[in-house]
Amino acid sequence: MNQAKREYNEIPVTHLSNGAKVTLPLHTIYGKQEGPVLGLSAVIHGDEIIGAEILRRVYDRLNEEELSGTVLIMPVANPLAFESLTRNTPLDMNNLNRVFPGDPEGWVTDQIAHAIVTNFLDKIDAYIDLHAGGALPIVDYVYIQNDEALSRAFNFPVLYRPAHPYEGTTATYTSAKGIPSVTVEVGGGPNYEHAVERGVEGIFNCMRHLKMLPGEVVPAPKQVVMTEIEIIRPTQGGLLVPGFDFSAVGSVIEGKQVLSRTYNPQTFEELEVIHTPFERNLVILMRGNLHKVNPGDYGFMIGNLDTAEEA
Repeated sequence: MNQAKREYNEIPVTHLSNGAKVTLPLHTIYGKQEGPVLGLSAVIHGDEIIGAEILRRVYDRLNEEELSGTVLIMPVANPLAFESLTRNTPLDMNNLNRVFPGDPEGWVTDQIAHAIVTNFLDKIDAYIDLHAGGALPIVDYVYIQNDEALSRAFNFPVLYRPAHPYEGTTATYTSAKGIPSVTVEVGGGPNYEHAVERGVEGIFNCMRHLKMLPGEVVPAPKQVVMTEIEIIRPTQGGLLVPGFDFSAVGSVIEGKQVLSRTYNPQTFEELEVIHTPFERNLVILMRGNLHKVNPGDYGFMIGNLDTAEEA
């Protein structure tokens, strides 16, 4: 029997040129019973802020008297990128989720990664990392990393088994250490409430799966595992006008359809037309509203239903 309690600490990383400290927030919730140490993180990319709200609600609703084990929560893993609402760290423009395990003598992004590894990732037994579509796109799927049952327990209808996972991510690091790891892509854009609540319940269901919380694991809905997802980035900047009536992420589009058209906002010239890439297309990430886009922005992620694994 342990003493149920909570702690908050700030992990020092470095100082900015103006003398301000760069620190990382870490909440620790100790349960009354013995159990595993679960790590929860968000905002590794600074424009994916929905994860911070998911973790705030988890923190608020979690009852340590019922908890078996310990939960470490890092709600803002890249405070510099969060401040600027940018995907990459603004001081060096590096992507934090491509540089793990980091370097204490490297770029500031490498220093942040090293601090996360030594003070957070090296101390956990299971891991859930929250991502999102960003400030504008909306996304909805869960990666299968090294523990398919744990990924399925998040209870999202779409999972992704990548043939070649990204290198240098938190999950790449934890998976190599044999730590069961789940990467979640949830929500984004202006409409967040439904996505936040799904994220909260997904975490609690994973905790029931890990026997950290009492109660039965909620059975997963019908799930499909994607093995082929095409990331579509506009090559031309301008006004992106959706060409399809998207009801939501998860829409199925049959055959070749126009996903969007990009126009020059000054001359009205049509600069680019983006089409569906497959015969049977599952919308994984989308820009469903009129948006400004830059060349190379995330436009769409489309899954190939013909190569998917039905479960």
